[in-house]
Amino acid sequence: MAESSSPAAERWGHFLGEVVARWGNDGRLMTLVEPFAYVDPRGAKWAAPSGSVVNGASIPQPFWSLIGGPFAGQFRNASVVHDVACELRDRPWRAVHRMFYEACRCGGVGAVPAKTMYYAVFHFGPRWQVEERTTLVAGEPRRETWLIDETPEPPNAAEVEAVARFFATHQVAADDIPTLSITPADE
Repeated sequence: MAESSSPAAERWGHFLGEVVARWGNDGRLMTLVEPFAYVDPRGAKWAAPSGSVVNGASIPQPFWSLIGGPFAGQFRNASVVHDVACELRDRPWRAVHRMFYEACRCGGVGAVPAKTMYYAVFHFGPRWQVEERTTLVAGEPRRETWLIDETPEPPNAAEVEAVARFFATHQVAADDIPTLSITPADE
């Protein structure tokens, strides 16, 4: 897998390979025909194996009018690995959404749009909790993993507009986005 690099690669990680995919007949689903990955600044690899099906749905659709569709522009690569991570749900959702921000920056997305997208996925994107439970089956303990979906309701138009206006007029550190709460009254 070829490594793609850019000036941002040192600070934001790097991609391995290129997104090579086949579009589904519905025009919405895309199946990777070659493996693709992102390596974050801490060295963690976020793989999108060949055969992964992605649709950009991990980015809340109401924000597409602000940032474009999930397969357009400089955040396409980030969208692909984010979709796969949101489908696998084998890492904490907070880490998955932070990876999306860093992968956006690695792909060349500017600070303001990347932070806007990070806010969107962090506050309105997929969320889950993993619970480990032990049950007795025929007198033997058996560990089971339960995935609990905690995805919030999508934002309304006023919330999307408030987020767009906020990030256009305020400088916010990416580390502050998880604790930030923007409402239409914040205009």
